[in-house]
Amino acid sequence: RQGEHGNALLSRWPLGDIGHHDVSDHRFEQRGLLHVPVNWNGVMVHAIVVHLGLIHASRVRQVERIAALIAAEVPPNERLILAGDFNDWGERLDGPLRDIGLARAIAPNARVLRTFPSLIPVFSLDRVYTRGLRCTSAFVPRGSNWARMSDHLPYVAELELD
Repeated sequence: RQGEHGNALLSRWPLGDIGHHDVSDHRFEQRGLLHVPVNWNGVMVHAIVVHLGLIHASRVRQVERIAALIAAEVPPNERLILAGDFNDWGERLDGPLRDIGLARAIAPNARVLRTFPSLIPVFSLDRVYTRGLRCTSAFVPRGSNWARMSDHLPYVAELELD
């Protein structure tokens, strides 16, 4: 009701301290992110869940804030997953995210997966970026059951240590 866009992280592995960070760029779009360290089979993986703004310039500034958060809170030798709704219609954030050491999780020799709108997906708004992990497969489940759950389809990526 207050215009905030929520984020969630579901995990079967133990979680560390959950950090919520405001990355709102203006008062008309409240945006936040979650930063949660996950103990994955004895390996620390930092998960950051985002929902970026609708305006490209806002998204660029939000990526800058994400970069500052990563520099301040994620040790350079630890693995990282950045995932969520990037609202990046023109797919222009891959470069800035690559500049901070993140690779888009796309399976080898695969095409970009479309997630929005869920009934007839045209855009690839929901993504996963990683550091220290490699994408071995990715898919977007389809069908009326998935489309009823959200206006976005889920992006499922299988990752392994790099």
